[in-house]
Amino acid sequence: MTRAKVRLVAASAFALAAGLLVHAEDYKCTEEAGCTAQINEDGELEEVTFRKGDLVSTEDGWVVSQDDGWVKVKKKPGGGS
Repeated sequence: MTRAKVRLVAASAFALAAGLLVHAEDYKCTEEAGCTAQINEDGELEEVTFRKGDLVSTEDGWVVSQDDGWVKVKKKPGGGS
């Protein structure tokens, strides 16, 4: 096998393994005052405040902390693309 093929196989195996480890999760805001979440918009981290009862998904790029009132409500197998 040539070096290029070996690298391609190794990179493919790494990408497959990384994809299997990623799981998308849905979170619900439980705080009366709202919950904050962050998302990367055009290379800049933007913080957004959500109302109690709002849902966000890590599949869509949201980063949440359970210390901020977020509660996991669903785990999606495979985590999407």
